[in-house]
Amino acid sequence: MEAKGGEPATLIEPFLKEVQSNAAPGPATFNSTWGQLSTAQQAAVIIAVRAAAEGGC
Repeated sequence: MEAKGGEPATLIEPFLKEVQSNAAPGPATFNSTWGQLSTAQQAAVIIAVRAAAEGGC
């Protein structure tokens, strides 16, 4: 999140939109595409992104 710059709270939705699209798999999505993630993994990504924006990670 820090690499993107700007106010972290405003980056949550754009970042989630990016990982939910056909973005390449990476660490933020357990090295899988969004569609390959279980519901629990998708929830974990959302929680982690919100926590990162709040400085919790």
